[in-house]
Amino acid sequence: MSEANSQSSPCSVGYQGVKGAYSEFAAKKFFGEKCLLRPHKTFKEVFDSLDEGKIRFAVVPVRNSVTGGIREVMDLLFEREIRVTGEVTLKIEHVLVSLPEAELKDIKYVYSHPEALAQCERFLKERNWVVYPSYDTAGSVLEIKRRKLFEAAAIASEYAAKLYDMKILLRSIQDSKDNYTKFYVLSKEEKVPEDSDTTSVIFITEHVPGALYRALGAFAERNINLLHIESRPIRDQPWNYSFYIDFEGSLNDQKIKDALKDLKKRSVWLKILGSYKSH
Repeated sequence: MSEANSQSSPCSVGYQGVKGAYSEFAAKKFFGEKCLLRPHKTFKEVFDSLDEGKIRFAVVPVRNSVTGGIREVMDLLFEREIRVTGEVTLKIEHVLVSLPEAELKDIKYVYSHPEALAQCERFLKERNWVVYPSYDTAGSVLEIKRRKLFEAAAIASEYAAKLYDMKILLRSIQDSKDNYTKFYVLSKEEKVPEDSDTTSVIFITEHVPGALYRALGAFAERNINLLHIESRPIRDQPWNYSFYIDFEGSLNDQKIKDALKDLKKRSVWLKILGSYKSH
């Protein structure tokens, strides 16, 4: 982060969504106001821009405390040769946004990103509204404004509502008040930050009894604390899974290097996503 902010010209950072998206807010929180932020419609486009050198960094959501991993992002991390160089966590507080002249009683339709809709599931079930998934939270707000959808509302951030001069009908509509999303900062650069204290990897084990237990022993035997573990189906390999883990320690540490050498022996495939400073 310090290296990016010290450049004489603004660094370029990609994110998914339009201006006002949570990812844009996360990028600003990590890099400050000096970077050139580039919106993209899809996560794939963000990764493509990073692969092609059109941006130097990307900020993407990877995990929500309520709904779990962001599946598309996890799959792209599996497929692409991209490094995780930082993280930022946001507390997510969704608001219901409408045109300035609309009232709550007028609302019949709700638009938002599927993740935001899932985080407000109980709230939506209590109301007889038609729900439409959209590619972005802030994009939903902008679409309602552009099309003058008087009977529609969007689930988005207060930041997006204010940015587009829209009305907030209700605040804190997420099902859990402790609703957090973790974002990864991505880069093509191999450099490990000196202050890194967390490492993320993906691995695949043999499909035999005890394989995962033995693989995780590489960390238990060295007293390395696991922070998160999550599995994802492997595309075109039904009922086989990859495992995503975060653990304490840096690739600069010999103990971590030894653990990963051991993990490689105990698994059939290993991908090191990177080390970074925890937020």
